[in-house]
Amino acid sequence: MDRQLAVVTGGGTGLGRSICHALAGRGMDVLAVGRRRRPLEETSEVNPQCILPLPADVAEIEGRDAIRRAVGERSVRCLVHNAGVLEPVGPLAGVDLHQWRRAQSINVEAPLFLSQALLDCLPGGRILHISSGAAHNGYVGWGTYCASKAALYMLYRVLSMELADRDIAVGSLRPGVVDTPMQALIRSQSPEAFPGVDKFLELHAAGRLEDPDRVAAFTAWLLLDVPVEQYRRDEWNFADAAQRAAWRE
Repeated sequence: MDRQLAVVTGGGTGLGRSICHALAGRGMDVLAVGRRRRPLEETSEVNPQCILPLPADVAEIEGRDAIRRAVGERSVRCLVHNAGVLEPVGPLAGVDLHQWRRAQSINVEAPLFLSQALLDCLPGGRILHISSGAAHNGYVGWGTYCASKAALYMLYRVLSMELADRDIAVGSLRPGVVDTPMQALIRSQSPEAFPGVDKFLELHAAGRLEDPDRVAAFTAWLLLDVPVEQYRRDEWNFADAAQRAAWRE
């Protein structure tokens, strides 16, 4: 109970799993949150004394309540909003209303309302939004995802100002093109649904995807080592050579 606590959503696979491992490796207890129990258990197997798997759907009130109960009376040093979905992929002119709402509930509503639920545990801690280049650039076929990531970016900007006087620092990180299951999903799209798919196929073929463990180590540095004013001032970007140089992995 004397160890610091982190909460990581989307902790069962990909970058979320690597972030859980990185934070546990830095001496933290980690709540690894996700919808599927087995991937979370696989995340925990690397360090079961520090990583607690917590099956919960962050897009649902019941899921967020379960996370709040699991935190209990502990302070949260780090809250990482990593869970996100790419789909539906395809033109906005034909997007299904229910698929649109589900994506927004995971990518936008869940981070906002989970932060709300944990506000009383977060003074002295940090919130991190896992952002994307899609927050700032439109891509044909990714309209739902782009809109959600743009909204998540603006939540970071506003919450960073609103929560500063409560001693809660809010930051945002663009992790780049990371070798995760989402990238595999992107590469599986048809050119009709996502005309830009060839770019991602070429990056994969050339071995130019970012290693999730390296990005996770950078993330842990942001959360635990970077001075607070620097942390929340501007969005971080793993592709920025100057920022990686400051990290000195």
